[in-house]
Amino acid sequence: MTIERHLIQKEYYETLLSEENLSNPIMALGEALLEEQKQEVYELSFIRFSQGEIYFHNKDFEAAIYKWENVNGELELWAKKNIGDAYYELGLLSIAEEMYTAIDSESSTLTAEVGLKLFSLYKEQQNSERSYEVIKNLVSFQPSYPNVTLLAREFYEEQSDWKSAVELAVDEAIRTESLKWFDTLKKYVDKGYTKSFAPDYFYQVLITFYKVDQLHFKQLVCALWKSYVGQDSHLAWVKTINNIFLNVEVGLYEYWQEISRLYEETYVELINGQYTMRDLHDVVPHLLANWLKVTSQARSLFPSAAILAWNEQFTSSIASPALQEAERLIFESSSDIDGLTYFLELGENITKWGRHHGLEVGYKFNWLASSFADLKTKYVMVAGAMQSDKASIVNAVLNEHIAGGNNVPILVFHDEEFKVNQRSSKEMNTSTEWHSFSKLKEVSEADTCLEVRVPNRFLQDQHYGLIDIPGFHGQMDEAEYMFEYLPIADGLLFVLDANQPFTEKERNMLLLVKKQAPELPIHFVLNKVNALEDEREMERFIEETSAYIQADFPEASILPYASVYELDERGSIARFMKENFHFTSLQNNRERRISSLLTFIRKTLSDLLKQRAEQESGYVQAIHWNEDMLVRVNGFINTLEDKESEAVHELVNVYQGIKDQMKQALTKNLPKLLRECSSMLNEESDFRRIHLELNKKMNEKIQEYIEKDLLPEFRASLHDWMKQCNDHFTDMQSYIEDMGNSFNEMYEKERFMLQCDFKVLDDWKRDINRMTTRMQLEEENIFLRVNPAQILLKSAGKIFGSFSQNKTMLYNQYKKYIENEEYEDVTASVLNKFFLQFDLFEKSLEVDIHLFFEPPIQELHGAVEESHETIERSKNALNEMKESLTVYSDPLSVFQLRLRQYEIMLQAEESVTYEEIKSTSVDHSESYS
Repeated sequence: MTIERHLIQKEYYETLLSEENLSNPIMALGEALLEEQKQEVYELSFIRFSQGEIYFHNKDFEAAIYKWENVNGELELWAKKNIGDAYYELGLLSIAEEMYTAIDSESSTLTAEVGLKLFSLYKEQQNSERSYEVIKNLVSFQPSYPNVTLLAREFYEEQSDWKSAVELAVDEAIRTESLKWFDTLKKYVDKGYTKSFAPDYFYQVLITFYKVDQLHFKQLVCALWKSYVGQDSHLAWVKTINNIFLNVEVGLYEYWQEISRLYEETYVELINGQYTMRDLHDVVPHLLANWLKVTSQARSLFPSAAILAWNEQFTSSIASPALQEAERLIFESSSDIDGLTYFLELGENITKWGRHHGLEVGYKFNWLASSFADLKTKYVMVAGAMQSDKASIVNAVLNEHIAGGNNVPILVFHDEEFKVNQRSSKEMNTSTEWHSFSKLKEVSEADTCLEVRVPNRFLQDQHYGLIDIPGFHGQMDEAEYMFEYLPIADGLLFVLDANQPFTEKERNMLLLVKKQAPELPIHFVLNKVNALEDEREMERFIEETSAYIQADFPEASILPYASVYELDERGSIARFMKENFHFTSLQNNRERRISSLLTFIRKTLSDLLKQRAEQESGYVQAIHWNEDMLVRVNGFINTLEDKESEAVHELVNVYQGIKDQMKQALTKNLPKLLRECSSMLNEESDFRRIHLELNKKMNEKIQEYIEKDLLPEFRASLHDWMKQCNDHFTDMQSYIEDMGNSFNEMYEKERFMLQCDFKVLDDWKRDINRMTTRMQLEEENIFLRVNPAQILLKSAGKIFGSFSQNKTMLYNQYKKYIENEEYEDVTASVLNKFFLQFDLFEKSLEVDIHLFFEPPIQELHGAVEESHETIERSKNALNEMKESLTVYSDPLSVFQLRLRQYEIMLQAEESVTYEEIKSTSVDHSESYS
C-alpha cells in the first residue's frame, strides 16, 4: 500500500509501527513519542499525526483534533484535512468546511480527497450550488481519480440533471473507451435525455465506439437516430451521421441492415413534401450514397433508383463512385415495392403538405384516392345528355329509383343496409333515412358528391360500383364532373337520345375522353328507340347510328333500349354490361389504376396551387379592408374622445356654476344671520355665560339656514343639472349607436354593441341625494375664540356681570360687537366644511365622464387592435408566401422525383440499359403550367 493510500485511510501509523506493536498502537506510539523527545533534535509530528489517526478510529475526535493541531511539516495539510474529517464526524459541518477550504496543496491526491469530502458535506447541507461547483471541478481536473465520475453520475441522476449526466457519459466514453460508459450513454439516449443536444455533439463519441466496438457503435447510432426522429434537429442528425459514414468502412451488409432501414425511412420522410429543396440539397446526396453503401446488393434497387432519379433532376449532385455503383446494382436487385400503395402514400403526403400550408384537401379527395386501392370493385361511369333520360337506365340497372334530379355525382355501391354519405372537401355528412336522400340530391355545390350504399344483388354479384354523372346539355364545361371522376372509372356507359343520337358536341366530348383515357372501354345505350314505330326503319336507324359511332370508337357496342318497356328490358342492360365490359386481370387493373391515380394526384396538386393563389388574394384583400377600417374606426375614436372632452368641459362648468352660486349665497347670508343673533341680548342677560349661549344659538342658526334654505335650493339646481347630463348622455348614446350600426354593416356582422356606462348617472344621483338630503355640520367656534375683543368682553362679563349697574354697559358692548363683526373666519370654515364633499364630487366628474365613454371606446380600440393583428398576420403570411415560394414549388420537384424513381424501378426489372431508362425520363412539370 502506498503512503498516500495509508494517509487516505488514516492508517499512516502502520508505517511507523512494527507488526507486533500494531496490537496496541496507543502504547507503542506513546513510547515512541517519549523516545523521540529524548533526542537532541527531535521531530514529533509524525508520531502525533499517527496518534490522531488512532484516536479518530476509536471515535475520540477531540483528542484526534488536539494531536493533529500540533502537526507541522509535510503532514500538516493532511492533518488539517483530518481535522476537517473529525469535525465532520462531530456534525460541526461549518467548521469542517472552513478546514477543508483552507487547504491549498500541490498534491493531486490530497486535493481530490478534500474535494470529495467537500462534495459529501455540501450534499448533506443540501447546498446544490456548491455541490455542483465541487464535483464539476473534480471531473474537469481529476476524472481518473477513484469514484469521482461515479459520484458525479449518481449526483447528476439524483438531481435529474440529464444535460450534465450526458456530457459526463460522452466525455468519459471518449476518454476511457469503456463499454460501461457506452451502456450508460445508450441508456440516456433510450430514455430521451439526449434530444436537446445538437447531433454533432455525439460525432466524436460515435467515431470512438466505431474504433472500439462496431456492434456497440451500431446500437448507439440506431438509438440516437430514433431519438431524433420527429425533432427539429432531425436534419442536423442526418448530416452528422452522413459525415460519419462517409469516413468509415462497412463490411458485412447484414450487419448494417437496421441502419439501412433507418436510411430508407429517413429518405422517405425527407421527400414527403415537408422540406424545402434547399434543405434536401444539403442532406440527400450524401444520404443516398451512404444508404447504398450500407445496403446489401439484393435490396439495393430502391437506393439505386433514388440516386439515379436524384442525379437526373439535379445533375452532378451525386458523387461519381456512388452514381456508378447505383448504375451497376440497379439491374442486380429486385423490387418489393407495391406501386399502388406507393402512390397512395404519395397522395397522402400531398394531402398533409396541403393542410400544413393551409390549403384544403378534404374528405372527398381522401375517399376518392382510397377508391383506387379497391381493385375488386369495377367502377362503371354512366353519363349522357340531359334529354337522353339517363336516369331511367341507371334505375333499371339498380332496380331502385335512385338516379334522376341529382345536381351532383352519385356513386352507388352494394351494402347490407341503406346509407348515404354527402362528401365535400370540408365535411362529410351521413344519413340512413331514405327521405333525406331526395333533399341531398338537390344540393348543387360543385365540390360535393353523394355516396349511396344500398342492398343490390347485381352490384354485389358483378362487384360493380356505378358513377352516375348529372345530365348535361352538351357543353364541354357542363361535363366537368365526368372528367373529374374519369380517373377512377373502369368503363364508361354513355346514354344517347334516339331522337338526336351522337351529336357533334357529344362526339367531341367523347373524343376528349378517349384522348385522356385511351384504355377506357366506352359503350353506348341508344335510349328511346321506341319513338320509331316501324321495325325496319328502326333497324336501319340503329345500323346507321352504330356505324357513325364506330367510326370513332370501333371497339364500342351499342344497345338499343326502349325506356317505355323498362320492366321488360331491365335485364338487357345488365347482360349488355356483363358481356361488353371485359375488365382486365387484377394485375393489369392495378397498373391502369396506378396510371389513373397519378393523373388524379397531378390534378389535385394543381388544385392546391390554385388555392394558394386564392389564399394570397384573400390576404391582400384582408389588408386593404382592415386598413380602410383602421382609418374609419380611429377617426370615430378621435371624435368620441373630442366629445368626451366637450362633455367634461360643459357638464363640469355647469356644476361649478351651481356650486359657485351656492357659495356666494352662503358667503352673503351667513354673516347677516349671525349679526341678527344680537336680538337675543337684553340688559337682564347673564353676561357671565352669555358667550356660551350666543355660540350655541349662532350654530343653531347656521344649521337651520343650511337645512331649510341652502340645501333645498342646491338640491333643486343639481337635479336640473342631472337632467341636463341625462339628456346629453342619451343623445350621445344615440349618436354612438347610429355609428355602430354603420360599422356593423361594413363588417357584415354584429361586431359592435357600443353601450355607454349609464351607471355613472345612477351613481351621481345617489351621491347628490346623499349630499343634499341632510348635512350636520360640526359646531363652529364663534364666541369661544382667543382674540382681544372676545377676551375683553368675556372677562368684563365675568367681572361685572353680577353688578346690575354694569349690565347696560355690557349689553351695549356685546350688541355692538355682534352687529359689527365680519365673521370671515366663521364663514370660511362653514364654506370649507359644507362644500368639502361637493368639491370631492366635482373632482370625480371628469373620471366618471370618462367611465361613461370608456366601454364603446375600449370596444373600438379592440377593433383597432384586431385590425392591426389581422393586417400584421396577413402581411406576415404574404411575406412568408413570397419568401418561401419554394414551399409551393419544391413539392412539385419532390413529386417528379418520386414519380421518376418508381419508373426507374419498374424499368430496371426489364432487360434494358440505364441509357435506355434515361431516355424515358419525362418532365411532368408541364402538367402544372
